[in-house]
Parts: sequence; structure tokens; C-alpha cells
Amino acid sequence: MADSTKTILVAIDPTPASQSAFKQALRLAVSMKARLVAVSVTPQYEGNMHRWAIDNANEQFSIPFQQCLQDARNLADSLGQSVRIVHKVGVPCDEIVALAEEAGAGLLIIGCPKRSYVERVLLGRTAVKVIGLSPCDVLMIPDGSEVNFSRILVGIDGSKYSMEAGQQALDLALTYSGEVHALTVLDIPINRSLLYKVLDEARRKSFTYLQTIAEQGEKLGVPVVTAIREGSSYEGIVQYGEEQAMQLIVLGTFGHTALTRILLGSVVERVAALSPLPILVVKKLGSNGVRNSV
Repeated sequence: MADSTKTILVAIDPTPASQSAFKQALRLAVSMKARLVAVSVTPQYEGNMHRWAIDNANEQFSIPFQQCLQDARNLADSLGQSVRIVHKVGVPCDEIVALAEEAGAGLLIIGCPKRSYVERVLLGRTAVKVIGLSPCDVLMIPDGSEVNFSRILVGIDGSKYSMEAGQQALDLALTYSGEVHALTVLDIPINRSLLYKVLDEARRKSFTYLQTIAEQGEKLGVPVVTAIREGSSYEGIVQYGEEQAMQLIVLGTFGHTALTRILLGSVVERVAALSPLPILVVKKLGSNGVRNSV
């Protein structure tokens, strides 16, 4: 992600979480030598304009979204950095994804607001759809968090998507002199593990996948720590991240999907909703075997 091409798209709105995410996007654009594009989407008003006597509703509703873009440009200018700003009116998810495709973005950044315990059960609808439909990797940054690649946690379940996430974690650690913790969480009912020795077999397979990541890390000169835990996958990942003072979580998922069924209620969504850490969602490789990269 850090050494190939060259466009980061950051979606912003008037919320503090988006403003915080934009600051992190500026840092990443410099370190990755990438072009930065900021987009803000005014949700299209679909109510009865005549009932409320609003003649130019979209223009009025757009004012804070246009202002946050101008604030972003002013901040970039003050730091001597450049940013292209784009304002859209429509369905936020659709407009963000369409611009990511048009701009050839290799990384899409979105900010996540702080939530109460009850509110953190699920991610916002727009965030879920953006992750599911994005043509490139998605970095979610919780409000007030800083992106750092010194201690990277990657979830490994043996699927090709998680192994791609593992490779991305290694690439980032190599570029930024970090270390990778590769974690497998075995979520197997106790009765099955006792009756059919499923747990023993799962441990054996998991060790093989983790060993593959460790060997790749050794070849690259990247320190890799491997671990296997039992229990709920998303809880295990969140807890490990907190206990080991990790700075970034990397997770794999499928590529484009017209439906959100893959994300909704998945490990990716639950980890993103509950963890205070930035989360990089690595998307499926393209048909040519190469994932779009920054």
C-alpha cells in the first residue's frame, strides 16, 4: 500500500471525527507520497420542499459540507500541502465509492465518531456500505486516534482474504519499521471440540497459516508474533489489541458486493464498531491478481 501508486481519498463531513480523519490523511499522504483528494457529500433532501417552503434546500443543506471542505483546504495550505476538494450531492455511499473509482484511489479513509456502549453495537449504515462497495482498501479512523504502523495486529483465519491482509500488514511493517502480530481466534462450540476433536484440528491448521505469515516476515526482516486464542472472533481481536497495545488492526474481507450481507454483522463490522484502534480493511485482489494500491 505504501510504495505504489498514488491517490488517497478521504471522505469528510462537518463532524469532529471527519476533521480528525482528515488530519491523519494529510500525514499519510506525505509519508506515502500520495495525491490527496477530499470529498464531502450533502445527502440529497427527499422531503416535500413546498411544505417547508424551502426553495433551494440542497444549496442550503450543502453549506456546512462545503465549509468543511474549505476548512480542509485551508489546513492543507497552512501546512504547505495540496489537496483536491470535491463536493457532491446525493447518496453519500454511492458518491464516495463512485469518486474512489473515478480517481483510481488506492486507499479510502473515513472517520468514525465516538459512540456510547449501546451505539457501538453496529457501525453506521453509510460506513458499512462504503466498506462493502469500495474498490480499494478502507481505513477507518476513530475520532481522536492517530494512525501508526509500529505495532500492527492482523486477524488470520486461513482464508485467502485474511492471508492478503497478512501480506498487507507485512508490507506496512516493512515500510514503517514496525512489527506484526498475527492472531487466530478459534470460535468453536465446546461440545464439538470435545466430541470430535475439532479444536485440535483447528489449532493444527491455524498454526500452519500463522507459520506462513511468520516465515514471510522472516524473509522480509519484519518481526512477527503469532498467537492463537479461543472464543468469539471479534472479541478476541479487540481484547488482544487492547492488551498488547496495538496501534492498527488489519482485517481482510471480500471485494465489491452489491449487498452488505458480507459486512453486516461480520467480524469486520463488529471489530470496527467496538475497537478504539484504526482499522484497515483489505479488499480482494483484482482480476489481474493485483489489488489497487496507494
